[in-house]
Amino acid sequence: MSERKDIAIILVGMNTCRFVKDCLDSIAQTGWQGYTHEILYVDNASKDDSVEMLRHDFPHVRVIANACNVGFTKAANQAARAANSRYHLQINNDTLVYPDSIPQLARFLDEHPQVGVVGGRILNPDLSDQWSARRFPSAKNVIFNRRAALKGWFRHSKAVRDYLYLDQIQGDEPFQVDWVPTVYSLIREDVFDAVHGMPEDLYYWAEGIFCLRVQRAGYQVYTLPASKIIHFEGHGGGPRPHKVRKWHIVDFHRGAYLLFLEQYHPSRLSPVRFAVALLLGTRALLLLAANELQTIRGTA
Repeated sequence: MSERKDIAIILVGMNTCRFVKDCLDSIAQTGWQGYTHEILYVDNASKDDSVEMLRHDFPHVRVIANACNVGFTKAANQAARAANSRYHLQINNDTLVYPDSIPQLARFLDEHPQVGVVGGRILNPDLSDQWSARRFPSAKNVIFNRRAALKGWFRHSKAVRDYLYLDQIQGDEPFQVDWVPTVYSLIREDVFDAVHGMPEDLYYWAEGIFCLRVQRAGYQVYTLPASKIIHFEGHGGGPRPHKVRKWHIVDFHRGAYLLFLEQYHPSRLSPVRFAVALLLGTRALLLLAANELQTIRGTA
């Protein structure tokens, strides 16, 4: 057994050689402020040179090369089981880390034992916000959601500002949230184990369900705006052709429905249960239709 570290940095990737190299180069610039760390990378059967590049250029990274794509959350749990550290840093491989960001998260958990998970401020390459702090969604967030905010729609409405903590994320003070994305979040190892890791039966909303379980286990979830990363959103899992986009739409809405069930536990015959299923199903069908239209236009 290797010596126990303070932080295990967990990355999952598939066909993203360039991005994971840039991510690791940025992590190498971190001023660790006395914290020890290890890096684990799980590769989901890449067809590019990701594994070879990592073994050649980053021999200190522990590489787990899967023979097939087991999915993001299952791969993240793989790395977590292999880690030997107090904290797990879940971070996407299509990110760049500010030199002081990771130690800030670790210090915050050191100083706040009631906090089980802490996330940071996630920025686009142009340094605009990706709105990385979230409340659990309600029916109105079908319209007043993060995508709408990113496109400038309804950004100044109370519904969007509350849902995405828009005022707090642009400040300097840590604040309590409902959930944070695994794009960038630090988790106590014992809390991760207590809730049995990330739910492995979905991709979207897995971190929402995870953070809900963390809170039910008696811990809080926070965002620390001063801890920043840059995220090239949508590049961490490789290209997204028509079939992949279709899968993402279906999984997103399925995950939202599972989060609703996890949060409220409605009875099987509850009218609310049917209403939520109808609302999410309708939204998914509309987006699938738009995806088909986009494909047709692209091949015309």
